[in-house]
Amino acid sequence: METKTTMGSTQKNYLLLEMVLFWSAFFYGKGAVALEDKQVARNLLDFSKAVLIGEGDFNFNNSNDVLSIPFNKQKSLYLSEVLKNEQISNYIEINSKKEQLSIHSHPILKTLKDQWYKDNSKIFSLTLDPGLITLKSIIVCINLFGIRKLESISLPTSIDRDHLKTLSYCLEKHLKVPVTPSNNQMKITDIPKLVTSAVSDISALHSAELINYLTTKEKKLLTEGILR
Repeated sequence: METKTTMGSTQKNYLLLEMVLFWSAFFYGKGAVALEDKQVARNLLDFSKAVLIGEGDFNFNNSNDVLSIPFNKQKSLYLSEVLKNEQISNYIEINSKKEQLSIHSHPILKTLKDQWYKDNSKIFSLTLDPGLITLKSIIVCINLFGIRKLESISLPTSIDRDHLKTLSYCLEKHLKVPVTPSNNQMKITDIPKLVTSAVSDISALHSAELINYLTTKEKKLLTEGILR
C-alpha cells in the first residue's frame, strides 16, 4: 500500500486531539483542575501511544474502548513510577497474574483507535508523518517493552507488516539512530548514541531506565567520554 507524505495530517490530528483533551478537562473539572486534567490527558495520550507502538491492541469484541498489552513483571517498579508521576493510574488496570496491563475509561482511546486502525488492523498511519508520535512515547515503549540484544534493542510490535516501514521511519526520525523493521519487531541500533541524544529531552525517570539498556562496557566507555 502506498504511503503518502503530508504535513496537513499532523495538524488535523493535533486539532482533533486538542478537542478531545479540552472536553475531557471540561467534563472532569473547571479552572485549575481542568488544566491539570488536560495535562493528565496528554500524559495518558503519550502512554497509550507507547502501548500502540508495541504489541498493544484494542479488543474489537468489547463495546468499550480498552487497550491492552502484555508486560514483563521485571518492569513493575518503573511502570509504577510512571503511572504515579504521570497521574494516570485511574485509567490503568494491571493484571499481575496474566502479566497484562489495560488502558480504559478515557475518550482519547476512541480517537486513537480511529487513527491507528483500518478494518480492525493496526496500521499506525497511511501517511509518513513522524509528528503522529512523540519522543517520550517512543522512549516509554522502549523502556517497558524493549529487549536488549547483542548490538540492538528489539521492540516487539503488532503493527501490520505492510505498514511497519512507516512506523520504523518515524521512530528513526525521533531517535536519530537506525531503526530496521523485521518480523513483528523493530531493531534499534547504536544504543550509546540513542541514550546520549535522548536523555537531555526526557525526564530523569525515563533517562534512568533507558540507561539500563547499555552494557557495562558501553557505560564505561560513555563515562570515559570515548563514545559520543
